Amino acid sequence: MESDILLGLKDIVKIRIIDFCKADKPFIHADRLLDFNVFLYIVSGRMNIWESGKEYVVGEKHAFFLKKGLRHFGTSEIPEGTMWYFIHFHDVQEVENCRLLNNYSPLLMSGEYSEEDYNQYISLPKLLKVNNPNLVERKLNALTQLSKSSDDLRIAFLSYGVMELFFDLYSQERGRLKLDKADIAVRRIILFLENNISKNLNSADISRHIGLNYNYISGTFKKKTGLSIQEYHRKIRMNEAAALLRNSNLNISEVSDRVGFTDPLYFSHVFRKVMGYSPSEYMKQVYFRI
Repeated sequence: MESDILLGLKDIVKIRIIDFCKADKPFIHADRLLDFNVFLYIVSGRMNIWESGKEYVVGEKHAFFLKKGLRHFGTSEIPEGTMWYFIHFHDVQEVENCRLLNNYSPLLMSGEYSEEDYNQYISLPKLLKVNNPNLVERKLNALTQLSKSSDDLRIAFLSYGVMELFFDLYSQERGRLKLDKADIAVRRIILFLENNISKNLNSADISRHIGLNYNYISGTFKKKTGLSIQEYHRKIRMNEAAALLRNSNLNISEVSDRVGFTDPLYFSHVFRKVMGYSPSEYMKQVYFRI
């Protein structure tokens, strides 16, 4: 959407100002076009704000994001006594060469992240009801006080603190999304792959277990995860192999066998392709082995 604010995992939000306000009399939101993004959190009261031809009613305990470069204004009075926090923040870097973060990353098994893994971005929710307003208000109050402190590092602490808040709100809103038929199928496939790390699975194995046509599930899987089923399976197998190389005294041949490769040379080839270096090179990076 035109009004969505995109936030890259490798970006840093640059804070312009963060503060707290209380309306001492009714007023109408100004008609303006800004060169920075705006975050609003309503402690009490409400605001009616137009952006891109749509009116948003921002109620009590709601968070709202306004995108830079878009005209926004009000036509209804904001009541006296309305209280809110606001953050003005500068735009983030371009995300043209990044991919949208999805729910199906195979990274968790290894706990190891590559530089490429940071080339992802999220789309911040536009308007949301906050699940834990007391926590959010404490964080916003702490950030507001920090912005007025004399700490030499306050600008950095502010940036990372605001990013943490934004990611928390994103995670909260994502958790409200209902799973559709495709999501359920993808999660069943992932569970099957994770339970069969040491097996070489073919399309018939997967189709038979899921009970759906393989062409359908493979296309759906690719659309949802950005990887083919075989690529995903290969990645989690290599993640498991990396964990074994790091946390056990198994040699490369034994690790190869443990993750279902009968040929250690082929295993090494696949490991290098997925991880970026050979198993022996990877082992040299480890401080010590059990």
